[in-house]
Amino acid sequence: MNKRLKNIKDEVIRQFQEGKWQKDAAEYVADNRKMKTLLAAVLYFFKRRSLGPVIKDAILLYYYVKDIVEKRYTYFNYKKLILIVAVLLYVVSPLDLIPDFITGIGLFDDAALITYALHLADKELQRYFAWRKSTNQQKE
Repeated sequence: MNKRLKNIKDEVIRQFQEGKWQKDAAEYVADNRKMKTLLAAVLYFFKRRSLGPVIKDAILLYYYVKDIVEKRYTYFNYKKLILIVAVLLYVVSPLDLIPDFITGIGLFDDAALITYALHLADKELQRYFAWRKSTNQQKE
């Protein structure tokens, strides 16, 4: 990654950390109806936009949250759930740092935050993926 893109990525992460995203995520997690609305928005977004090489990771985040909302996966870490919901809120928000309609770089901030969440929630997502495989949930 060149220096300019790294600087943009660092700025996206800084603004995400300083923003209201995690507070909003906690409000969503407390309201099952809001969570279902968010999941529908995320699915719609993924069908309409190309997140390139991080799409599989983004889908993993989607199913992690979906399985928690539907009470199939109950062994989750609450702080990691908040982080992942915050990232998904950011991704579907039209008010992110780099507008999605900007060709070539518009989804860079979304991809950067998905990668950031994967890094911070790595062990949690490994446990989830192992659970998903062991319960045959991956065929959904």
